[in-house]
Amino acid sequence: MSITNALNAAVSGLALNQRGMEIASHNIANAQTEGYSRRILQSETADAGGVGARGVRMIGIERVTDTFATQQVRTESATLGRSQVRDAYFTLTQDLFGDISSDSSIGQRLADLTSRMEELAVDPESATAANSFINDAVTFATELNSISQELFALRREADLSIERTISEINVDLELVSDLNGKIATRALTPGADIGDLEDMRDQALQRIGEKINIKTFTRSNGEVVAYTGDARALVDGAAVQLTYTPSGAGSLDAAYDDIARSDGVSIQSDIRDGELKGLLEARDSILPNLLRQFDVLAANARDMANAVHNRGMGLPAAQTLTGSRAFADPATDSVTIGSDVRFAIADASGLAVASFDLPADVYTISDLATAIDAGLGVHGSATITGDGRLVISASNAANGVGMVDLNGGADAAITLNAGAGPQSFEGFSNFFGLNDLFVTAGAVQGDSDAGAASALKVRQDLVSNPSRVSRGGMSATADAPVVGTDRLVAIGDGGLMQEMAAAFSADRNIDAVGGLPPVNKPLHEYAAEIVGLNSQQAADEAERLAFEEALIEQFQTRLTDTAGVNLDEELANILVLQNAFSASARVVTTADEMMEILIGLKR
Repeated sequence: MSITNALNAAVSGLALNQRGMEIASHNIANAQTEGYSRRILQSETADAGGVGARGVRMIGIERVTDTFATQQVRTESATLGRSQVRDAYFTLTQDLFGDISSDSSIGQRLADLTSRMEELAVDPESATAANSFINDAVTFATELNSISQELFALRREADLSIERTISEINVDLELVSDLNGKIATRALTPGADIGDLEDMRDQALQRIGEKINIKTFTRSNGEVVAYTGDARALVDGAAVQLTYTPSGAGSLDAAYDDIARSDGVSIQSDIRDGELKGLLEARDSILPNLLRQFDVLAANARDMANAVHNRGMGLPAAQTLTGSRAFADPATDSVTIGSDVRFAIADASGLAVASFDLPADVYTISDLATAIDAGLGVHGSATITGDGRLVISASNAANGVGMVDLNGGADAAITLNAGAGPQSFEGFSNFFGLNDLFVTAGAVQGDSDAGAASALKVRQDLVSNPSRVSRGGMSATADAPVVGTDRLVAIGDGGLMQEMAAAFSADRNIDAVGGLPPVNKPLHEYAAEIVGLNSQQAADEAERLAFEEALIEQFQTRLTDTAGVNLDEELANILVLQNAFSASARVVTTADEMMEILIGLKR
């Protein structure tokens, strides 16, 4: 080997070992950097076409990674992201209405209300018992209002979170596209270190993969192509932006746009995992199911209480009863009343002032009001409000109104004909909502249950004057009450309250709704079923989340073992490189000395 070849070989060794130490130092500096993959210097012997060695040369810088583990981490991150979102929303709903055993659970509120009914039935003259009953009814309704409004708010928040998540995905899609271009360009330069760019791109793809399930492949030029599970491109050269406009509404009738690409192609059905899927499930399934369940609970409580409460009257009775059912066209809407109905006016002590019996027949709403008005004569009146509701009043402010169906102690059969086909109901007062306990503004029995939980209220005049709560009912015998002699409701009559308590304690058939199967249980147990199902789903999701966290940790450990930086290994490698550098430097020094000797000999 000539001195020149030796010198060239030594110089190439110096350059290679110096670059190797730079790479090792870079590895050490990024040992704690999330997503960093260690680098390895690739080299080969440089020859002189068989003449002799020319030293070493760098082939390139290898970025160490595990493609399979990287893909698995990305895939499992989507599943983990979905489970994290679901777990968060189940936790929020658990905090909202407590568990089954909680004293403040909605089921316990109903149980307390039933107990108040029983107390008032035992002591109907007690103002304290009446106040306690109304207070518990208000508490139950307020609790349902609060739960419903909070669920609405959570649904709105989920919808807004979808928009935020999509914005974050769009930022990372643009980043992947930009990095693709830089990587492809720099890869054309021999020996270029593109590892940092590839790390940044992997991190961006990882963030995207946490939010939406994606598939990727790498082209020969180093560019990554990303697409949805149904092969709709997200990054293929240029990035495709996703679009979504939030509704800002959380009610059950809220309408939501599809998530789509900027070209208008919907990818809603492609989203099967990730945070986006979890948010969509929270918005479109978890929260609406709870809303439907609580709406059914509220509507059943309203209808059960009102069916009984409308059979009786307070003491003193209310001077005016205004129906909760509104009719679009009182002049044409008609009802068929299956049995006679007795209307009466009572004084403050419950004594009969006047009465008359309305014959069973078919009436338009306007004709019905006219008939009742005529029957009450000077003692009372019946009118239709501007929004189509029946109002019955006693003429004297000291008197009150009562009524009873003359059907052998049972409610009268009522058939409504109002253009949507005949609908069947039971109880004259109950059908019109004249003496309701609970009201849901804008909705009555027979309407959709949607929104019942958010709208449920105790009738305001009962809140203001609990003595008007129905405690007993008028006699349904054929003989009309004797004016000034017969009492329409006795002072100690708690029969209606006992009947209401029995109704709330009895089994009630409720159809399947929101994932809850059909039940035949008392209403407070149905409420417990709602809470119990949510608790079970929350526990299942927490268990699933723990499993996903353990699984992804395994893949991340495998990836770290392959691509992560081992400080001891890198320090040892630096020592080896330093020794090799020193050896090359010694060769340079020796070659220099030999050249000096040769030059000296020539002189």
